[in-house]
Amino acid sequence: MPPPELVRGKTDDVFSDFALLYTVHSNCTSVISMENSRRNILNHIVSLIFSLAQNLRSSIGSKSSGAPVSAPAAVETAFSDEDKERVLEENLLLNPNDVGALRSLMEMKIQSRKIAKAIGIIDRLMEIDPSDTEWPLLKSHLYAYSGEVETAKNGFNEILAKDPFRAEAYHGLVMAASKSKSTQDLMEIEKRIEEGMKLCKKQGKKAEFRDFKLLEAQIRVIEGKHDEALKVYQELVKEEPRDFRPYICQGIIYTLLRKNNEAEKNFEKFRRLVPKGHPYATYFDETMIATKVFAQKMENEIAMSKK
Repeated sequence: MPPPELVRGKTDDVFSDFALLYTVHSNCTSVISMENSRRNILNHIVSLIFSLAQNLRSSIGSKSSGAPVSAPAAVETAFSDEDKERVLEENLLLNPNDVGALRSLMEMKIQSRKIAKAIGIIDRLMEIDPSDTEWPLLKSHLYAYSGEVETAKNGFNEILAKDPFRAEAYHGLVMAASKSKSTQDLMEIEKRIEEGMKLCKKQGKKAEFRDFKLLEAQIRVIEGKHDEALKVYQELVKEEPRDFRPYICQGIIYTLLRKNNEAEKNFEKFRRLVPKGHPYATYFDETMIATKVFAQKMENEIAMSKK
């Protein structure tokens, strides 16, 4: 069985859904060049894996409900998306502090790419419960997704000022640097991550240290150093062979590098280790569909370039 810290978490984390949307959208809309295509795809897919991993080991003591938040069943089956949004908005006029309705409406706004409205709802959720640390994180990620990179960076840095071990915020900075194509920013973030790793070692924070190592691997992916990224994942496997996260990361990289045998070996280890019914398994199929589509797209472009 995997270590306890790897099987805890919220099954309804909206950021996991957003991360998948972000990954697919980013890869479908990014400008493709021969060398950057593979790098961008790998970066976004590994970013998705990191995001899911972080949310799956969120603290057990979270105030969020363990059950998915959704609109009432009648709304789900009888109305269009526009109708569902209208029903939720009407409900909120009567009950402006209905957290469940706010979360459901926020999810719908994200899915329909109405990012500014989703951010407005997050602001309301933050007013209702200022102690919930997930909302500032999601808000900053949404800013990054919508192209407001500097605003996103400010948000992530504010989070880190309060919690220097918050790997998800560092992950956001890494993605912001990648989006803005700033090599200097990426180098500075890497230095901060290295300092964080030293502090984790000193204070015996093993889980946080592994999170920083996952970030280190993602930076190697952004730099196009796939062999070095794989080496980091292999180190993580050696340190804790029951952690299924490095296996799926390696499998995805090998898939995109067209090394299918190596990919399948790692996916098999992942399938064997991930607990049945675990949220991570739910996202695996969707992630692999996206990975295979992008890998085929990249292969087609290479073939076209040789003509």
